[in-house]
Amino acid sequence: MTAAAPSSAHRISRVWRKVILLLATTVLATASARASDNSWQLMATGETGVPGGWVQVRENAIQGTRLHFSDNLNVNRMQTFRLQAWKPLSDVSELHIGFSTSQLDGHASTAVPVYFNGAILAPGRLATITHFQDFLAFDASYWHRLVDFGNGGRLWGSVGATYVMLNFKLGGTIAADSVGSELKEDFYVQELPVPMLGLHLRYPLTDALKLTADIEVGRLPWVDSLRTEGGEVRLAQTDEEETLGLEYRFTAHWQAVAYAFHRYFGQNERSREDGNVIRLRSSGIGLGVGYRF
Repeated sequence: MTAAAPSSAHRISRVWRKVILLLATTVLATASARASDNSWQLMATGETGVPGGWVQVRENAIQGTRLHFSDNLNVNRMQTFRLQAWKPLSDVSELHIGFSTSQLDGHASTAVPVYFNGAILAPGRLATITHFQDFLAFDASYWHRLVDFGNGGRLWGSVGATYVMLNFKLGGTIAADSVGSELKEDFYVQELPVPMLGLHLRYPLTDALKLTADIEVGRLPWVDSLRTEGGEVRLAQTDEEETLGLEYRFTAHWQAVAYAFHRYFGQNERSREDGNVIRLRSSGIGLGVGYRF
């Protein structure tokens, strides 16, 4: 007995099923590619650096002692954890946001009294106890592609802002004749967002390895901080950052990073009651891992 040949309607139905399947596959592949192109990337890094500079805190007529991080406070290491995220907005633009937390820790001894924020610390043990929760920074920036190189390299420009929350803390024995008793200076109370400009190079060395170089600078001239403490508080601040590193992508979603950095943070606060200054430099290395969603 001979099997009946498939009907014309049945053959057309099978063709349409194939066409629909092909279209669905194409749409899904295109959507997946677009999602990948516009996906968020997250990077977590840890840094260790050698700090330099000094801090000085006045309270009314009591001038603070200028304390150098290395010579006076024996703070020889600065540790930082960074979390960064970015997302393409178009073929030539990206949104970047970041968070960092740092620690300044050291122990020294002093043979003379130390004046800090109106308090007098007696000769003896002097500790810097500015821990991770005391030193936070937030930043956001818009990147725009400026130059394309023939092999896939790109030069980006950025504009954004950073906001630093520093509560600098010391530990020691308060002298019996001290007028004040507070051994911290909350620089963050007078803080304002600082505008930042940057240049960023991303240059492929191989299919998986990429050279990165970044320069960012920000400056806030003397301005009214919009706070009062013994009268109007004036604020000035400078932020600088230079990094040079390598990115290695070992899967479609994961990459590792290593880089050297130099950073500078300078903040001045001035009013009739206060005169607070910090100059903090740090140079070191960072390692991290990134994931593309």
